[in-house]
Amino acid sequence: MTPSPNAPLSPDEPKRTGQARRMKRTPEGLPARKRLVAAAVAGAVVATAAVSLVVAGMPMLNNFIGSSTAGKTTEAPIVISTPATPSVFPTFKKADYVQPDVPATATEAVKATTIKVGSDTTGKVMPEGLAGLSMDTDHLVDMHMDPALSNFAEILKMSGDPVIRFGAQAVDRRFFWTSTDEPIPNWEVVPAYSNDKRKVIKITPDTLKNLKNLLDQGNARVLMAVDMGHYDPARAADFAKWAHKILGNRMVGISLGNEPNGYNRVAYKYLALRPADYTFDDWATEVRAYSAAIAKTAPGVKVVGPQAYSEVWWKGYAGLDLPNEGALTFHNYPLSTCDAPANSDQARTITNALSRQLSDYSANYAASAVKAAAGHDIPVWNSETNISTCFGSNEILKTHASAMWTINFAMRSATEGVTQLNFHGGLEACKGGAPGSPLCDSGPYNKPNGTLTMRPQYYGIMMVNKLGSGDFLRSEVAGNENIYAYPVKHKDGTMGVMVVNQNDPAKQAPAKITLTLPRQAATGTMTQLAGPELNAQDQTRIDGQESSGVALAKQAKIPGFKAGEQTLTVKLNSGTASILNFTF
Repeated sequence: MTPSPNAPLSPDEPKRTGQARRMKRTPEGLPARKRLVAAAVAGAVVATAAVSLVVAGMPMLNNFIGSSTAGKTTEAPIVISTPATPSVFPTFKKADYVQPDVPATATEAVKATTIKVGSDTTGKVMPEGLAGLSMDTDHLVDMHMDPALSNFAEILKMSGDPVIRFGAQAVDRRFFWTSTDEPIPNWEVVPAYSNDKRKVIKITPDTLKNLKNLLDQGNARVLMAVDMGHYDPARAADFAKWAHKILGNRMVGISLGNEPNGYNRVAYKYLALRPADYTFDDWATEVRAYSAAIAKTAPGVKVVGPQAYSEVWWKGYAGLDLPNEGALTFHNYPLSTCDAPANSDQARTITNALSRQLSDYSANYAASAVKAAAGHDIPVWNSETNISTCFGSNEILKTHASAMWTINFAMRSATEGVTQLNFHGGLEACKGGAPGSPLCDSGPYNKPNGTLTMRPQYYGIMMVNKLGSGDFLRSEVAGNENIYAYPVKHKDGTMGVMVVNQNDPAKQAPAKITLTLPRQAATGTMTQLAGPELNAQDQTRIDGQESSGVALAKQAKIPGFKAGEQTLTVKLNSGTASILNFTF
């Protein structure tokens, strides 16, 4: 992740391309469409290519239409059987769900959309707590880690078992672990930007105990990281031993450094941690030493990597087959061509962020990472992501559109086989801090008060996790290109169907959705994330509440639903993500 969205461009650094974690612009000769107008199976991979190139000396995974390393799949149409004699169900008596009022300006009709859900599973799973947070290790010493001083635990508790990932660029540059209270070493700390005054932080067992208290009270998990910038396998192993002892099963693994494929970027001194000729093979030698040391002192602890934005590194890491390997991790920020022309499909605009084209590209990026891990029996996590790495603000950040993008990005990634996503940000001030963070402190700049505010993106994270775990079911969506469906069958036999309507609620009318289920449903309730318009700031809510919304047992009825229906029609407001819950 770039050091800070508010930081100026370093005079020593060439024009950024978002550290190459981006989608390539449409190739010359191909129409640069904002949307691919087509009815699509939710989560299906459009034929695109994923090849590794080198741009400005940096590896990059580019996705563009033409061919695909992820591969094409052609599935048989979904066939849904209707019983000759429908079963009779008791009347389902609940009040209808009331959606927000539709603005008078929302007059543009949305094409009617049909969603067919089959009984067959796709082979991909929706995990518990799919969406979580990512932040630099600096935040381990923030006041927000103490539940007595902050509302962070309260926010986590209503977020569906999320994973907080600590790492990013700080772990290899400003992170010093000691179990014996050693003094902080006199490391050179290269500033990331002109006024960067961040210093090395010291992490001790007491820091981890404080974190454990936060995780327990917030019912959350954590992905930790060890420093590879300052090569020291023994110190990393000591950290793993103490982290395992203190955090226990709250810790899902330990990352081996951060973005090592960028260690050799000598043109930008802040990033350069190794010589220009440093390669994957060099890193692999170091990683094997770290892995072995951790396995000896902390048996049972899983290491994850490569935390890279290069397909070559993904495949290479998976091929190491480390004995304590826990997951393949990758990073992706789709709109990170920072100097993109305003009218290009890489410009940081709401139109681009919510386009079918970018959604398809992002799904292919995820599919390529999953393919790299194929045959190695390890999960795949996008451990650091957000809409862009570029410095400064843009029209997407802090808006309802960021919540809509987050939900669809996470859900499409999951349908491709990604089982954890960590959205990067921090805990800085809402005014003056990083504008792209899902959470922010309500106090003055550099004077935190511990009270965190949930930005629209965090509501998106909560909504993703509210769907619950289970198996994805095959589905077909036909009609409006901005509508997606994600049906999940839960272990208890119930079903949740996430319907994402990315049309603008200030302009587009509600969408008529005709949903056909695999069989008759006994009950149908719903919960909904909504906002008044895509560019509305800090007005996103779930069920009208500043929380994760109404619990499943108390949710209102899908408008018009009748017990025993297999096909139902409902109008869903534009700019919403709705979870339609069914029992059978």
